[in-house]
Amino acid sequence: MVHKFRGKLPGISLRAQLHLLIMLVAVFTFAFSLYISVQSTQHYLNTQMKSHAQDTATSLGLSMSAYMDDPDLVIAKTMVSAIFDSGYYAELEFKTSKGEVKIQKENPIEFDEVPEWFVSWFPLNPPLQSSEVNNGWMVAGDLSVRSNPGIAYKTLWQQAKHSFYSIALIALISLLVIQLIVRAVLKPLRLIENQAIEVGKKNFLQLEKLPFTTDLRSVVKAMNAMVANIQRSFKTLSVQADALQQKVFTDHLTGLGNRRLLEQRYTAEKNEQKAHDLHLHIGMMSLHSLQDIHHRQGYEAADQYILLAVKQFKEVLEQSASNQLFRLGGSDFIFLSQTNAEALEKQMQLLETKLNLLDSVFYTNGFASVALMEVEPDDTLHHCLSTLDSAIIQRAQRPELPLMVKEQSMLIKPEGRMAWHAVIKDLIQHHHFELWAQPVVNANKSIEYVETFVRFYYMHSQLSTAETYAMAEQQGISLQLDQQVIQFILNQVQDNPENTYGVNLSIGSVGSAEFLQWLDKELLQLAGQVRLVFEVSEYAILKAPEQTKALMEIIKRHKCKICIERFGASMTTFKYLQGLNVDYVKIDGTYTSTINDADNQFFIKTLCQISQGIGIKVLAPHVECEQIMTNCFEAGVDAVQGNWLLAPQKVAQRMKKSILTQPIINLELTHAPKI
Repeated sequence: MVHKFRGKLPGISLRAQLHLLIMLVAVFTFAFSLYISVQSTQHYLNTQMKSHAQDTATSLGLSMSAYMDDPDLVIAKTMVSAIFDSGYYAELEFKTSKGEVKIQKENPIEFDEVPEWFVSWFPLNPPLQSSEVNNGWMVAGDLSVRSNPGIAYKTLWQQAKHSFYSIALIALISLLVIQLIVRAVLKPLRLIENQAIEVGKKNFLQLEKLPFTTDLRSVVKAMNAMVANIQRSFKTLSVQADALQQKVFTDHLTGLGNRRLLEQRYTAEKNEQKAHDLHLHIGMMSLHSLQDIHHRQGYEAADQYILLAVKQFKEVLEQSASNQLFRLGGSDFIFLSQTNAEALEKQMQLLETKLNLLDSVFYTNGFASVALMEVEPDDTLHHCLSTLDSAIIQRAQRPELPLMVKEQSMLIKPEGRMAWHAVIKDLIQHHHFELWAQPVVNANKSIEYVETFVRFYYMHSQLSTAETYAMAEQQGISLQLDQQVIQFILNQVQDNPENTYGVNLSIGSVGSAEFLQWLDKELLQLAGQVRLVFEVSEYAILKAPEQTKALMEIIKRHKCKICIERFGASMTTFKYLQGLNVDYVKIDGTYTSTINDADNQFFIKTLCQISQGIGIKVLAPHVECEQIMTNCFEAGVDAVQGNWLLAPQKVAQRMKKSILTQPIINLELTHAPKI
């Protein structure tokens, strides 16, 4: 019970503990030293008053002995008055041997300058000292003398004040010196603490300046060695993963994804299409003169032809984040895109114009041709490639044929920019949103967090999410749409803090300073009522690294977490993770769907080692069967997500009915852990 209670108490820093200890020791030392000093003076004064009274009684008694024959003791009284009137004595009395008091004098005890509390704390009790007075060989009587403590009290008070100021000055100087020493000792500890915090943020800093204290110097050296080992392991694993990625999934000449990666990405994109009702397009570019140039001018000229074409392809396709370019092999290139048909067709027209400008006698069969088609839910990759190949051949002979091979859509599709602008404005104003959610489940069968997303509806029909965002981007109102969507999600989940909720951020929002300010205010108003994980795509991080770091600082300031989604999709080095304070990476669904492949499984294991080595949890989406889930956990994945566990579920208004009340396939999720 005591340990539980102690665990809830706020901690006290070592600096505060040392300062408190030093202050307590200083106060105790000061008080004890002052008390000992005053008490020693008190004892000294008591002894002095006793000695003084005894000396006076003895000397005065001897002087009075010569005048004991006088019955009135006139001379003796004169001698007594001369001594007593000095004020150093409180009481003087002479009694005869028969007990008769012949002389008696008293002085009032005055100590006006001394506080009463001081007198009560340090009392002075001068004793009554006596001496026999003789008359010849006979005892004439006894002379008793008591010193006056009033003067002694004044002396004791002055001495106490002097001791107080002296000891206080010494204590103050000692405290200042000790504080400087403590600061010098604690400075390396603060540097070590900052180093540990930076390592937690994936910044591997080394402490160059070693402390003077040998113990702390050993600690700093050990920390530097540990950080260096972590950094070395991170770099080694990153290089290993990069090399494996290049070997297995990359075309060595162009650096694009190869046919193997295309097949995996196509499967992953089809899963996304089914789960979120997305539009998916596939396009083909074919270099008709490649074989002729290869025969006439050799490999080097053919390679230059390919690289020139890839440059043209990239200049156009990289305008949209959802476009993914692959080299199918030989003269054929494929791209996948979730961009809406209207915008994508304009991009392809621009690409075709650029390619036509490159036509010359040097390219006897033309520079290149382009064809585009929309992928239907039942289309296989083989069917798409065959259709596009036929379209390429026909367009090479008849360039007037349309770029789009076929265009069908099961979702409502507004026609024209003005129509789209009105639709999106209506969405923003009336919140025609529907909240959906899907849990991310860890190996302990508990929920890591619940990913949330919205679907758009217009006139009771569903809109394509990707196309809606793309058109909002073209209309310049994507930021407003994203803000309303996020606000809608937060309003739905804030009354249900039992789970942690994932919120997706669009690429446009991540790079917007206006959005960052808005999000900061929203999270400030939310005041930690609900635990959140913000998902940011890898593409957004690579496109706007500085803005992403600013976003992460805002999110972390409000005690929320960060997840990089589609991790590994960009075919770039994984070293960019260094310096990013993220909590999760959600690997690209491409790798999950083909994890049964030995190369893919080894690649995912390496990704897990890289991420977990710097404190990042690895998540795997698109888990469609038990074997994939088992392989993911065996590879080191921390949590999984997919239809085999639970397909995306529509959430009741304001989360009155949690998605967790739905039956979850093949798993019993008993609780949501507190993160």
